[in-house]
Amino acid sequence: MATPIDISELEKALDGLLESALVPDSWERTLEQISQATGSVGTHIMPVRGKFPAGFLSTPNLLEAFQVYFSEEWYKRDFRERGLAVAMTKGVVIEHDIASEEEFKNQSFYTEFLARFGFRYSAMVGFTAGDTMLSLNLQRRIEDQPFDRDDARLLIKMQSRLTAAAEIIRALHVARIDSMSEAFELAGTAVIFFDRAGRITRLNQRAEKLLDGNIRILDRELVGISQEETSVLRRHLQAILSKESFVNPVVSTPVLFSRPGKTPLVIRAQRLNGVPAELFSHSAAVAIITDLSERTSPSRDLLRQLFALTPQETTVARLLMDGSSPRQIAEICGLTYETTRGYVKKVLAKTGTQRQSQLISLLSSLKV
Repeated sequence: MATPIDISELEKALDGLLESALVPDSWERTLEQISQATGSVGTHIMPVRGKFPAGFLSTPNLLEAFQVYFSEEWYKRDFRERGLAVAMTKGVVIEHDIASEEEFKNQSFYTEFLARFGFRYSAMVGFTAGDTMLSLNLQRRIEDQPFDRDDARLLIKMQSRLTAAAEIIRALHVARIDSMSEAFELAGTAVIFFDRAGRITRLNQRAEKLLDGNIRILDRELVGISQEETSVLRRHLQAILSKESFVNPVVSTPVLFSRPGKTPLVIRAQRLNGVPAELFSHSAAVAIITDLSERTSPSRDLLRQLFALTPQETTVARLLMDGSSPRQIAEICGLTYETTRGYVKKVLAKTGTQRQSQLISLLSSLKV
């Protein structure tokens, strides 16, 4: 006997989507109502691409399965992934569109993962929030009947309502990002916002003024005069935006962007967290940019007092803060390169830093 979808209850549940867009705390209740109306054990919403442990909305009874899904890396072996492209095209995909009865019996995703929790059949409803593709998944148990074609024709009605709710959340998040950008502007701080792919979504006027021939935006990416520095920033953004960063949080390490004839810029990026904003948003990270030319170097006496630096080490520390390389410092001080490297190592050790960018960030935070 087929598991019926209660059309009347589904309509009531879908009415709750707009409320959830405005009142995020009501998402759990709305998803529970959708589950009950569709004869499902649970419901969740995830991005089609770029899944990560904190980036989904779910009914509570699926949370244990999700912990295993990520901790045992089943997300890399999700057999249903091949149905997502179809879901985005057709609007709805049911389990039998992507798997046969034979595959239910033999695929480890069904036999080892879903079966562990008593789950099997699902239906996926594709929708969008801006350029982000999302999927609402309805999960049924092994003993339940699978979703059929008649169910799919009913579920397609959910697509427009889901998209409307997602667009409202996205618009609210854009307003929040704009407010943050203005607040940083008033505080005299340059900031740039990035999406999940590390592409620039917003920057304030302070940040725009720092762009020149040495530092520019190319194809929505922040690019420096040095390919190596650009690659370092790209890798750092990828690290803080990756799914692994939720399991092992990435320390926000400052990245230096050199400027010939000027002090370097210090860029410190961090993730913007929070579901559902994280799930539907157009910005997932923010970078605060510090122009060291606007800051006064700490005095020699302060450096010696705080870090027990010798006079020569103090000179090297101040030159490092100005963005000079070890070779440049060697020329300025009339020292050999190897001797200068030795002083640099001592300065880093005494200040508890590991690289020049960290030293600059530390010293620039000190009062003169």
